[in-house]
Amino acid sequence: MFQKYIFPLIILALSTAIFVFSPVLSQSFHPKKTQSQHFVSAKVENILDENVFEDDLAPGIYRGTQHLKIKVLEGEHENETVEINNPLSRQHNVLLNEGSEFILMIRETIHGSHFWAFNHQRATAIYTMAAVLIGLILIFGGRSGFNAVISLYFTAALIIGVLIPAIFKGINPALVTIVLMAIKIIVNFILVSGFNKKSLCAILGTLIGVITAGIFAQTFGEWAHLSGIYLDKGEDVIYLAANHPIQVRWLMFVTIMIAALGAVMDVAISIASSYQELQQANPTLTPRQLMLSSMNIGKDIMGTMTNTLILAFAGSSLTTIMMVWGLSMPVEQFINTPVIALSIIHGLAGSIGIVLTIPFTAFIASKIFDHQSNEKLTTNAMR
Repeated sequence: MFQKYIFPLIILALSTAIFVFSPVLSQSFHPKKTQSQHFVSAKVENILDENVFEDDLAPGIYRGTQHLKIKVLEGEHENETVEINNPLSRQHNVLLNEGSEFILMIRETIHGSHFWAFNHQRATAIYTMAAVLIGLILIFGGRSGFNAVISLYFTAALIIGVLIPAIFKGINPALVTIVLMAIKIIVNFILVSGFNKKSLCAILGTLIGVITAGIFAQTFGEWAHLSGIYLDKGEDVIYLAANHPIQVRWLMFVTIMIAALGAVMDVAISIASSYQELQQANPTLTPRQLMLSSMNIGKDIMGTMTNTLILAFAGSSLTTIMMVWGLSMPVEQFINTPVIALSIIHGLAGSIGIVLTIPFTAFIASKIFDHQSNEKLTTNAMR
């Protein structure tokens, strides 16, 4: 029984090692801080003065000013009590009450320490929600759920602990992403389905699908005169790496591979599983018949998965689309706006990757699965 958990535990240990050692190994090329500032937890002890009012155009948002007496809960200034001003606006809206815990930014200057109510304390809600999700996965998924959690943890380790430092190091983002996503795909399918022919078909189909999506995004993005600099915060990250310039050109390829990976994996394993089930249900079917039947099943999957990607990108750009509609922007202006064009190309490229994953995986399955029993049964039937 314990043997079933050996591989997941190895991946768990490897992921933890990445998180532990990555900051140390990347210290030499990690961007240096331009300002001496840090963020700590703090608590409001008293509201000394307050002049706030609800925004007429944004109900639930308050504007004005607060004068607060706060206590620093951690860091070099732990247990210190200071008074701060907390201006409230639509962009900076950290309305605090007596007893509220929040994130305090402390900036050290030659004139002393400056304190700023940076943000609400949201970590507790996020960690609690994550714990609920993990708990539900473990309760309803059992060992498979445990493997799914390990797979997610491993993915986070690869992206945060390896991919991001590698990009800042100046390594080609496309190459390192292909290698890391290949590792991720292999580990994921071994955890979920075990090491077998079905997993091998899904691994190869997924890898081809996501690479295809990345190539389409990069090719058509450059044709549309787009680059990674138009990604959210794309221009800002350039200035973080002075000694090791980031290869911004390939960031579109990276983002679409990561964004499309989940959907493409779902499609690939569905096609591989369908092929295997069809073969077991009717061993007399030829490889061509099995491949065509799997592709027919894939037609239904195709419709939902392409919608998934398009809707995901539409959801992330919803406020931008609302601005376009509200300003009555003509189609020519709307579709040629960089952020909109980038979202459209990403959605289309990901969908192309999904569509092509279906025939790729079905074809690979027709070559990998054992069809000798099919041929014997067909021969006997003819006799």
